[in-house]
Amino acid sequence: MVIHRFFNVRSGLIAIWLIATLGCESSTRVATLSDEPVFLDEGGIISLDSSLEPLIERFNSDRDKPRVVAIVSATCGACIAGAIAVNESVVKAYPSADISIFVVWIDILPSDDYAAAQRVAGIFNDARVRQFHDPNRLVGDAFANGLLDQPPAWDMYLLYAASPQKLWVDHPPRPTEWMHQLGSVADPARERGGHDLVVGLYDAMTDLGFDPAIESPPSEQNIAAAKRATNAMVSSARMEAASSDPSLAALPQCGECAKSGFLGQCSLAGYRQIVAMRQQIGDDPATLGFSIAGTNNPIDSPIPFDFDPRLRAISGEVIVLDVEGMHCPDCPTKLALSVLYLTGVQLVMVDFDAGEAHVTIDPLNRTSPETLIAAIEQSGFSATLRDEN
Repeated sequence: MVIHRFFNVRSGLIAIWLIATLGCESSTRVATLSDEPVFLDEGGIISLDSSLEPLIERFNSDRDKPRVVAIVSATCGACIAGAIAVNESVVKAYPSADISIFVVWIDILPSDDYAAAQRVAGIFNDARVRQFHDPNRLVGDAFANGLLDQPPAWDMYLLYAASPQKLWVDHPPRPTEWMHQLGSVADPARERGGHDLVVGLYDAMTDLGFDPAIESPPSEQNIAAAKRATNAMVSSARMEAASSDPSLAALPQCGECAKSGFLGQCSLAGYRQIVAMRQQIGDDPATLGFSIAGTNNPIDSPIPFDFDPRLRAISGEVIVLDVEGMHCPDCPTKLALSVLYLTGVQLVMVDFDAGEAHVTIDPLNRTSPETLIAAIEQSGFSATLRDEN
């Protein structure tokens, strides 16, 4: 286990320490945001619960114009950032482009459903954008064909040049260009994590022959502003939904997300490993410390985990669990928080790629492996105790 970076989150929830800062790309002119988007009417998202025909029919009818397809989860922070990237780098950056954009909200995480898709649909406010809900992963299975080793396809962004031959018959045609935020499970040469996706979409539109309305891709500051606007809309919509369905208010939320009231707005999106430390000064969530270990990008110079004296000072029995059900880089955060509040838990280290969790337990205040597993399962994952023998 290695530690790559720490950073701070605002007061009162999770303290995160920054080890390495993200570089901001310079630009000749900073892109500006248009008016905040509005939520679609309830009928604005087409359900694909039993058939792909509504999507296929529209996709084929628009074959004479370029098409963009985004397949995203409605409660995955990385996916929501990807949807925002499509809106900022395609919809807003090319407002005059004669293009069709298909956004498919696919149910991947336990918190994904039609209501979640409705809450984030307001990211888009443009007649060129059509939105769909894929509860049974039919779209994910279709677009995985020929692009991924195994379905479903999600957190993927596909672009098609205008062509009468680019028809969806038995399966979608091969895209002109595509990119993803899936890490090692898809073609690594096409991974565009974080702001690289913003730039990649912007450049891909230029490659399709369109002239942008802005001279450079939206900056990281612009994307952050768009996330805040989306977060405010989602929080409002979620609270309104919870007023009629109290069960929605009890959805699992982690630290910073609890402040906004929506799981999918986690600022830790894209981190594949997390180290969660429970400080021995009480049970107040404000006292919890987090360290981020690893990102979507390869770590060139790993920093030994024990470099932080606060972590070296923690000792106890280490329980190793094999975990299944982590579908995106947000999941380690959710899993860590599912056990961090249990009695006696001092440290949780979750590795997305390895599919494992290392939980350090106070030997004088021991929590059983069965209790850990039950908490993990309650958060939508499954876990088994590793037999070290």
